[in-house]
Amino acid sequence: MLKDAPGRLRQLLAERRLLWGPGVYDGISARIAVSVGFPILYMTGAGTAASRIGMPDLGLTTLGEMVENARTIARVSDVPVIADADTGFGDTLNVVRTVYEYERAGVAGIHIEDQVFPKRCGHLEGKAVVPARDYLRRIRAAARERTNPDFVIIARTDARQPHGFDAAMDRIKGAFEAGADVGFLEGPESLAEIERTVAEAPGPMLLNLAAHGKTPNLRVAEVERLGFKLAIYPAACMIPAALAIGRALQALKRDGTDAEVTESRSPRDFFALVGLEEQLELDAAFGGSTLTSV
Repeated sequence: MLKDAPGRLRQLLAERRLLWGPGVYDGISARIAVSVGFPILYMTGAGTAASRIGMPDLGLTTLGEMVENARTIARVSDVPVIADADTGFGDTLNVVRTVYEYERAGVAGIHIEDQVFPKRCGHLEGKAVVPARDYLRRIRAAARERTNPDFVIIARTDARQPHGFDAAMDRIKGAFEAGADVGFLEGPESLAEIERTVAEAPGPMLLNLAAHGKTPNLRVAEVERLGFKLAIYPAACMIPAALAIGRALQALKRDGTDAEVTESRSPRDFFALVGLEEQLELDAAFGGSTLTSV
């Protein structure tokens, strides 16, 4: 786990024009992302719902399930983790508890949105949002009651779909006044809207690039040129992983063996992906003997 993850995220935000990273959803995807090398990781709520409870992103995960997944990901990450915190799981008191629990989990920051409960994925139709005053109360509570002043509060609005871009942009402006550190307008539907997001925002903005969703697919270089401070690619792990698992299981059913799809990788090779060598070194450092023959 990264010590003082919020402080490190603040440092990176000050040093770099753009911070970007993939969406991860469990310990395996986080470990692999760390090994590849990204400045930040993002805990996707959709991936959490799919991996933890086997359900779509329809607001079915609880605060406890989300926080526990965030804790797992933060524990195996040596870079700051930004986590999805859905709606804050209620009104102001619930939001305050949400911030407290995510801080204890070791993440660097969270985003809180203005959807009604139960919420749904930002790239599905039929979203509804709470009145602006209720949303801004959530953001104000999160910003004022965080224990660590460096803990990053990202204000997300899903108002673009039900109320239009201008209404969503007004909410972003209000969120900055309420104490948000970063704005997050979900679902801009054209390059023109993406450009307006940065041009009209009074503070740094995050762009969510869910592949083949409502927002055009942009490469990192384009996002940086447009002036965003943060970019996340939430589907980068979960969809390719699901497709690969599907292909592997079809092959097992067809061929009666998994020898080919595992590409000659042994169990020990797999354990190396999730920190075997680190554990061996730690055990040896304290004179342990139980793992010497692994």
